[in-house]
Amino acid sequence: MAGLVDIEEYEDPVVNVCSNNTSGEVIDISGLCIQLPKVPEDKEILFHDLPEKEQYWRRTPMPKDLLTIRSMDEWAESPREFRARYTPYIQKEFTRRREGVWFYNNGKPTYLTGRHYMMLQWSKIDIGYPSFLDFQRKLFTHFLACEVDSRSLGQIYTKCRRSGYTNMSACIEVDEGTQVKEKLLGIMSKTGKDAQENIFMKKVVPIFKSYPFFFKPIQDGTTNPRMELAFREPSKRITKNNKTSHKGEALDTIVNWKNTTANAYDGEKLHMLYLDEAGKWERPLDIQDVWRIHRTCLIVGRRVIGKALVGSTVNPLDRGGAQFKKLYYNSDPYERNSNGRTKSGLYKIFIPAYDALEGFFDKHGNPVVDDPKEPVEGLDGEVIDIGAKTYLNNERKALMGDPYELNEVIRQFPFSEDEAFRDSTKSSHFNIGKIYEQIAHNEEVYPSPVIRGNFMWRDGVQDSEVVWSPDKNGKWRVSWLPPEGTRNSKVSKHGKYHPGNPLIGVGGVDSYDLDKTVDGRGSKGACHFYNKFNMQHPSNIFVAEYAERPPLARIFYEDILMASVFYGYPLLIENNKYGIVRYFEARGYDEYVMNRPEHLTPPGSAQNSKTKGIPSNSKDVIQAHAQAIEAYVHEHVGLNNETGSYGRMYFSRTLEDWIGFNIDDRTKFDMTISAGLALLASQKAIKEVKKSDLSDKVFFRRFKPREF
Repeated sequence: MAGLVDIEEYEDPVVNVCSNNTSGEVIDISGLCIQLPKVPEDKEILFHDLPEKEQYWRRTPMPKDLLTIRSMDEWAESPREFRARYTPYIQKEFTRRREGVWFYNNGKPTYLTGRHYMMLQWSKIDIGYPSFLDFQRKLFTHFLACEVDSRSLGQIYTKCRRSGYTNMSACIEVDEGTQVKEKLLGIMSKTGKDAQENIFMKKVVPIFKSYPFFFKPIQDGTTNPRMELAFREPSKRITKNNKTSHKGEALDTIVNWKNTTANAYDGEKLHMLYLDEAGKWERPLDIQDVWRIHRTCLIVGRRVIGKALVGSTVNPLDRGGAQFKKLYYNSDPYERNSNGRTKSGLYKIFIPAYDALEGFFDKHGNPVVDDPKEPVEGLDGEVIDIGAKTYLNNERKALMGDPYELNEVIRQFPFSEDEAFRDSTKSSHFNIGKIYEQIAHNEEVYPSPVIRGNFMWRDGVQDSEVVWSPDKNGKWRVSWLPPEGTRNSKVSKHGKYHPGNPLIGVGGVDSYDLDKTVDGRGSKGACHFYNKFNMQHPSNIFVAEYAERPPLARIFYEDILMASVFYGYPLLIENNKYGIVRYFEARGYDEYVMNRPEHLTPPGSAQNSKTKGIPSNSKDVIQAHAQAIEAYVHEHVGLNNETGSYGRMYFSRTLEDWIGFNIDDRTKFDMTISAGLALLASQKAIKEVKKSDLSDKVFFRRFKPREF
C-alpha cells in the first residue's frame, strides 16, 4: 500500500504513492522524494497505439447510451442487458479514480493521479474541461504524496497569477467529498464572500453537477446550493419522477464554506480544508493564527485525520504577506522535528511562473520556457515563437523605469521563492525597486565577485599577521581584498595598535554580548567593511560582509578583530553591546574602535564625545543611520539610468535585509545595522598624514573636533 518506504540510496523515507504497492521511478518535487507506480504494459497506457506527435491528453467522451442516464434510479431501472454492457466501463472509471492513469505524452509514459484524472476527464469548469498542463501534474502528485504521508498535514503552494490552483483544489474537494463517509470538508478564503461566490458557487457546485451519474452520491438540498453540498438522505423522500433522487446508502458527508474568522472550524473534525489566497489575509486576520487553530481540526491525538490545501499569490509583507511567508518557510520537508513533521505540518511547493504561464504550453501540455528553435503550436492553437521566460523578461524590461510597477509584476509572476515574497516598494524605508534591480544583477554576474572564507592569524600566532583563507563554508563574504602592500597596516603607539588604512575604509559592527540566549537563537553578530571615496582603490563600495553567531561571543570578537587588522580599517559599533570594546581593549586594539562622531552628539550634551561607539537608542543616530543607507541606495545601488551601469553592491543578503528593514523594530536587522554604521563611519573625514623619518611607524594627525 502507499506510504513511507525505505530505499537504500535515499537518506530519508521515500513517499510511495501507488495504492497497489508497486515501485516505480523516484522523483523529487520541492524537496519531497516521491516514488511513482511502476509503468504498466503498453496496452494499459492510453494512446499507446497513436504516433508520438499525436500522443497528448484528450478526454474520452462517455458512451452516448449513458448520456441519457441522469441518476442511479434510472440506472437501476434500466434493462439488465444494458447494465451488463456498461458495468465494466463504470468499474474501470472507478479504478482509474482510485489508482490513477498512465498515458503516452509525446512518447513518454506519464502518470496522472486519480484526482488529476477526475479533473481532466470529469470536472467541467467555466472554460469547459481543463487541458493537461505538466506543472499541474507536479502539483497533483505532490498533494497525493502529502495525503499518503502520515507525517504531513497537506500542501502549501506559493503560486503565480492564474495558475489554476483554485480549480484544482475545488476538484479535489468534490472528488473526495463524493467518496468518503461521515466527513466534513471545508473552504475558507480571504473573505466569506470570496469563499461562497468565487469558490463554492462558481467552482465546487458546477464541478459536482458535471460528474456522471455513477459518481454522484445521494444529495440533500437544491440542485444549486449556496451554503453546502450535503450528501445525506433527503429529509423528504423525493418522488420517482425527480431525477436527482437516488436509491442507496447516503454518505452523510458535507462540503461547505465558512466566513473568514480565526476559529471558523474550531472544534470540528475536518477531513479536508482549502485555505484560498492565504497570502492575502490582512489584519486583523493572521494566516498563522488561523492555521494554528485549524491544524488541530486535522489531528486527533497523534493521528492525522485530514489534509489541507493552502495556496496563494503573495501580498506585500505588511498586508498578509509576511505571515504567509513564515508559514511557507516553516513547511520545508528538509527541516523536521523529532516526530518527523515540519514546523507547520505542511509541505511547501513552488513552481516558477515561466513553467505555469498561460498561453505558453505546447499541445502536449509542456511549458515553452525558452525560445523555441522553430515556432510551436500551442494548446490554444496559436503559434508560440518566444519562450515564457523571454516574454516575462520583456515585460520586466519595459518597466525598468517604474520600480513600483516592476516590483508588482515580478511578485505576481515570480521566477523564484525570493521574488514571490518581494515586499511592496511603497512599504519600505528604502528604494526597493533599485535594491531588487541590484539583486537581479548580482545573480547574473559571472563569475561572482563574492567569495567566502575566513581571516586567521598566520600559523596561529596572535598579533602576528592576519591572512585570508578561502573556504566555501567560511564565515566571511568578501568582494575585494586590499593589495599586498596595504594589508595588516597598523601603527604601534604607546603600547596600543592603531589601524593603518583609515583613509581607505571603515567598518561597522552590530555586536552581541551573551554566548547563549533564553530561546537558544538570538540575533547574529554582523559586520561590514566599506571603502570610502579614494583615488587608488575601489570607492564607495562594501567590500566584506559577516553575519554569524558563533557559540561564544569572544569567537565573534576575534573574527572581527582579525578582519579589522587585515584591512587596517577602524570600526564603529553600537555601544549598547560593550563586550567587544572591552575585548579590543584587553587585546590592545581599542584604538581600532572609533569614537562617537561628533555630528551625532546632541548639542549641549554632557556626554564625552570620545566615548567609544554610538548609542543605539538615540533618535538622531537612528535617523542618521537610515538616511545614510537611503542615500547610498539612491546613489550606488541598482541601475544608473544616466550611465546604464549597475551598482557594485554585491552582498545580496544585506540587500534583502534592507528590503525588510523596519525603523521601529531594528533588532532583527543585524546586517542593516552594521552596514549603516559603516556608512556613518565613512562620513568622518580624516586628513592624510605626512610621512616621518621613522620608517617603521605611521602617524596620523588628530582630526579637528567638527571635521566630518
